[in-house]
Amino acid sequence: MGSASALLLISAPALGAQQSPPDSTRRDSIPTARLAPLVVSVARSTDTLALLPRAVSVISGARLTRARTAEGLDDVIQSVPGVIAVNRYNYALDQRIVVRGAGARSAFGVRGVQVLLDGIPQTLPDGQGQLTNVDLGDIERIEIVRGASSALYGNASGGVVNLRSALDRPERAALRGRVQGGSFTSGKVLGSVSAPLGAGALHATGSWMRTDGFREHSHAEVRRAMVRTRMPLATSTRLTVSGSLAHMPNAQNPGALTQPELDSLPSMAAPRNVSLDARKSVWQGQGGMAVEHEFSSRAAAEVSAFLVRRDLDNPLTFATIAFDRWVYGMRGAMTIGTGAAQSAPRVTVGLDAQWQRDDRRNVSTDGTTVLLDQFERVGSLGPFVQARIAPLPAVRIVAGARYDRVAFAVNDRLLGDGDQTGTRAMDALSGSIGLSLRPVAGIAPWVNLSTAFETPTTTELVNRPDGTGGLNPELGPQRTVSMELGVRSTAWSVVGVELVVYRATVRDAVVPFESPTVPDRQFFRNAGRLRHRGIELALDATPWSGVSVTGAYTLDDSRFVEFRVDQDTLDGNTVPGIPRHRLFGELTLTRPSGLWALLEVAHMSRMFADDANTGAARASTVFGLRVGWEGIGGRRGVSPFVTVMNLFDTRYVSSVVVNAAFNRFYEPAPGRTLLLGLSVGG
Repeated sequence: MGSASALLLISAPALGAQQSPPDSTRRDSIPTARLAPLVVSVARSTDTLALLPRAVSVISGARLTRARTAEGLDDVIQSVPGVIAVNRYNYALDQRIVVRGAGARSAFGVRGVQVLLDGIPQTLPDGQGQLTNVDLGDIERIEIVRGASSALYGNASGGVVNLRSALDRPERAALRGRVQGGSFTSGKVLGSVSAPLGAGALHATGSWMRTDGFREHSHAEVRRAMVRTRMPLATSTRLTVSGSLAHMPNAQNPGALTQPELDSLPSMAAPRNVSLDARKSVWQGQGGMAVEHEFSSRAAAEVSAFLVRRDLDNPLTFATIAFDRWVYGMRGAMTIGTGAAQSAPRVTVGLDAQWQRDDRRNVSTDGTTVLLDQFERVGSLGPFVQARIAPLPAVRIVAGARYDRVAFAVNDRLLGDGDQTGTRAMDALSGSIGLSLRPVAGIAPWVNLSTAFETPTTTELVNRPDGTGGLNPELGPQRTVSMELGVRSTAWSVVGVELVVYRATVRDAVVPFESPTVPDRQFFRNAGRLRHRGIELALDATPWSGVSVTGAYTLDDSRFVEFRVDQDTLDGNTVPGIPRHRLFGELTLTRPSGLWALLEVAHMSRMFADDANTGAARASTVFGLRVGWEGIGGRRGVSPFVTVMNLFDTRYVSSVVVNAAFNRFYEPAPGRTLLLGLSVGG
């Protein structure tokens, strides 16, 4: 179902392409690399990465599996510039994904970035995303589009994270297992089976994870099950069906700390979180199906549909929040071209539609008073078009446009303070245009201009500072205009490089704040204008056989341009939650015997925690070491591994709660952490 709901599904490595030897018959020959095709439309037309006019990163293979925790995205996407997966070490809040500054405001889950799992959106119609059903042990490939993407995906300003599981038909049935355990009484067991199913394939995975966490009051347990099948219905038609279940019976919430608490004992929990037993329990199931049909080499179509069910019980320090949620949607797209050649013009037209139904009820922490009782509905509709032309042999232009309309409705059932029933509607026309040039001497340049549209989520709209129900009439959508200029190497077998310079201006940015009268609860308002600009550099090199080096550097200068709060002018202040500098390096050594070792280092500069820039997490440099032995036992593939994270036991903050009341900003990371594991099977 990898292309069921995504217009841009990448199936080529971003830098480390499959290599072929240089032409030894020419003394001046340049080492070349074969770039695997890149699927850029629901019709499965192909483009090489060299011709794609936008910044794209792909993670697959050993980078996803070698001694990784198989739980946190932060463990696998550090090598991607411009992207942060912020591990809060708090399963009750989920990880925060930040792409070029977008998503930094999220108090829980994912904001500002579209997330897809096997084609099923993990992002709701209102833009709120979550990772409950994502098990990295079942993921075969992660594809990240960096930069404004609303012309393709609607309500997503920062980019797209597309997670794909195995769908290919195996030659024979295969079993795979993994068991791991380590510090803080953490453990995980995962098992999977892949088998031919007639002319198609069947893949199924189940996992169980638990941890006590390194902080007080941070126990969590997660159970997941996933199944997928793909089969041909006819010569030119195939069906893909996928489903997954996730159950988190109890994830304790340790909360954030003040600076004195952090300095004194980073493993402590916020006192109110312990006394009021802040935690989360969630159950989520989802399923989807897609039918793809090729009419000819010049025309293809796809129709897909999905359904998501989520139940949440979430006692917090200010209230207990509970809801029952249904989400369902569909996508249809048709692609028509004039030929199969990459220079042939091509047009894709399609429609996305999603609906969300939440039955929400908030009660006081002692359970005696109903604070909110309402039925919430969100619907989104997004027709889109994308075209590709090659006006000159060396020039490729890709342009797209999309109209989005998102409608919110609330039926208030708590009428003691008046009837707050109401509706809101937000819409926008988003566009993008990119130009790429044919590679010259192995260098392929591109330029891209895109816009984005991002609504407040339902939670952001109903969290009203005045304490009433209904939808906040003062909070509106934010809009982004983004431009990037990039170059990537395309024909060097020893080293791959990608360099991107970008600038994005956000108008009416949605920013969070907390009220001293309701601590730990975030409210939202629109800032005047903010600006992101930065540089992204990615490096992937194999200087010698058995030696590989990966590096990534990000400069992100994100500032408020026009922002006034009460009587304070915050123009020029740094946007909180976004470090200015990030650097990652990784050295991997492999031996023919299957032994391997990996040393990594990640540096992050100071990160402000509030709009006024009065609180900040200090800069940190953290090392990690991973060692393993692959392929013991022949076809059984027994692979033991050892991982030491935070090798030198550095004390640092991994995340901040933006604009938290009483300066309760800081979410600390654990010290030195040990992980032992064993994988069996292919």
